[in-house]
Amino acid sequence: MRGDKMSQSKHLQFAFSLWLALSVLIGSLNAECCQDGEKKIDEDDCTKYYVCCTGKFVQKSCDRGDWWNWASGVCEKDSGQCSCGETPACTEGELEVNPSDCAAFLECVNGIFVSKSCPAQNYFNVTLNKCLEDTNGVCVGCVEGSTEADSTDCTKYKVCSGGKLVSKSCGSGNYWNAAIGKCEKDNGECNGSPSCTEGELEEDPTDCAGYLQCVNGDLVSVKCPDKSYFNVNLKVCTPDTDGVCNGSPSCTEGELKVNPADCAGYLECIHGSLVARKCPDLNYFNATQKKCILDTDNVCISKVCDPECCDKPNNWIGPVDKNCSAFIQCVYGIKFEQRCPNNLQFNPLTLDCDFPENVNCEDGSAPPSGPNAGPSGTYCESQGRCVGQRDGTMFGDDSKTCSSAYVVCQCECEVDFNCSNGLLYNPLFQVCDWPDNVKC
Repeated sequence: MRGDKMSQSKHLQFAFSLWLALSVLIGSLNAECCQDGEKKIDEDDCTKYYVCCTGKFVQKSCDRGDWWNWASGVCEKDSGQCSCGETPACTEGELEVNPSDCAAFLECVNGIFVSKSCPAQNYFNVTLNKCLEDTNGVCVGCVEGSTEADSTDCTKYKVCSGGKLVSKSCGSGNYWNAAIGKCEKDNGECNGSPSCTEGELEEDPTDCAGYLQCVNGDLVSVKCPDKSYFNVNLKVCTPDTDGVCNGSPSCTEGELKVNPADCAGYLECIHGSLVARKCPDLNYFNATQKKCILDTDNVCISKVCDPECCDKPNNWIGPVDKNCSAFIQCVYGIKFEQRCPNNLQFNPLTLDCDFPENVNCEDGSAPPSGPNAGPSGTYCESQGRCVGQRDGTMFGDDSKTCSSAYVVCQCECEVDFNCSNGLLYNPLFQVCDWPDNVKC
């Protein structure tokens, strides 16, 4: 009896094991087989997906804020594809306007619209369905780097930066010149100058030698050329020959008049105005002759003069009595006695120092001479052979026979020379000659 029970228990255990094995086998037959690394979408949750691991799909979750993009097979940032509810169906590559951003558009990717941005300084053109450069400020609002005036403050301006107009200020004392697009010194253009027509000219009540010109809507002060005034009737600058503005007396160009304040000067008409001029030293302005002349009669200038020179013009040169080698020179009434150098004598015909034979003057004294004589007054090596000789006189070298050396007189000084190689000085003809022609 006991043996029957044990046999029955063993049969039951075998049957249970067989059922369990069959259940596992049936379950594995019904399970989905996969290759390791294979992925698939989670149809119930777009933030999750399945990946195959050891032949079985295991559920995975994307990071917070991401969604599972089944087309690319990776987790991507959720820009509304998953978290914003239903996304309208679309055709792949289709473009639509982005209602929240005119510088962007919506592109259909994997059946859903994804936001894309246009390049910088571009906008999405609805008609052409593409991005275009926003040169007219359709979307961006301004062209990068462009400027415009600040309608509320003339010392400020606006510059386009990143598609937006940013306010800037000119430096102290400057204003924004909209015509040229830069800050300039404020000469009243900003602080209450009267409005005017561009280029308009007006009289300057504070300056008759200038005028007011309308520049960029403001009257700016401008000067006329020198010696001119602004003619209100003609609206031009005119030479002020009649002293309309400058107060100078009228005169004819180049005219000379007496200067009542200076007898040694005069007034000359230059550009319609009388300008003070000075006569040369020791001269005065002669009202009759209308020119400067030497004041020998002390008409204007009081002076002390030497008797020999009081009636002589400036730089007068003349002889000295009983001295052929001397002469005098009058400089502004002052006598200066000078002596001709060496043996030269003063020639009253040429008013210069000359050789005695050209002067023919006998004052009882011999002219200076000597081995070192020379009219230049400077020392020169000499044996006295050139004293009294004309320039160019030639001598051979007496200390040598059949020599190539010779001397040429220059200002009574002896200048040494040598003939070219192979030639000798011929004293007979006073030339350099072949040795066969020279008698030694």
